[in-house]
Amino acid sequence: MRIRWDEIPAGGLSFSLDDDSWLPGNEVVCQGPVMCAVSLRKEGKRVLFAGNLRLPVVFECDRCLDSFAYLLTEEFEVVFELLATEEATGGASGYLDKSSELAVEYLAEPVVDVFSVLAQQVFLALPEKRLCNDNCFGLCPECGANLNRGPCGCAKDTGASPFRVLAKLKAQ
Repeated sequence: MRIRWDEIPAGGLSFSLDDDSWLPGNEVVCQGPVMCAVSLRKEGKRVLFAGNLRLPVVFECDRCLDSFAYLLTEEFEVVFELLATEEATGGASGYLDKSSELAVEYLAEPVVDVFSVLAQQVFLALPEKRLCNDNCFGLCPECGANLNRGPCGCAKDTGASPFRVLAKLKAQ
């Protein structure tokens, strides 16, 4: 969904999306309804794109490899600004190093691709470490059994540890 800046009324534009057609389906799997509320508002030569996402995502645990559901909720705000003509044609510009403008995205044409921005926000909101719970025990390094379901029965190696000598010293 592409929205031209001249299509945004003076009071702003707000709408909600209840379908998941904009989600990158091969990278994010949802289980349940996707809810997204979006508003676009012009502020001088800029467009403020704000919204919130709520979608139930299915992940694979990084420790035990079981699938689990995770409710992803995110509020976001992106500011768009149109590039000057010489910047859009590749002329010398310093817009990338404006430290006060880090939250601004520069566009070559006055069009906001709503679906692209929403997909970016989903990727930014994904957790770095995906765990089914904080106390996940993971897999046994010997047999590969899921330790969340109980002990695996592998013999615990009490063999040659380089710190065993220190344990003897501590005992003395």
